[in-house]
Amino acid sequence: MPKTSTKIAMRSAPGSRANESSQGQADERISKSRVDVPQQESRMNRIARRAHEIYEARGGKDGKALEDWLQAEREIDEAMGET
Repeated sequence: MPKTSTKIAMRSAPGSRANESSQGQADERISKSRVDVPQQESRMNRIARRAHEIYEARGGKDGKALEDWLQAEREIDEAMGET
């Protein structure tokens, strides 16, 4: 929703060269963030899934969530670097 309101505000003065430049920059930032977000979500989902697998492999004992997450993060990042 904030992206829509930002675009509306930026288009409030049509024909303005400064406005057109700002709009182009805003569109570029939005486009870049849309490209980065799915990759980041995919990475986060993979890490969460792997951390849960590690937790289950340990017998489901609580108290090591951070260690599980960090191990999963290392494994996923290493696997993503190889592809």
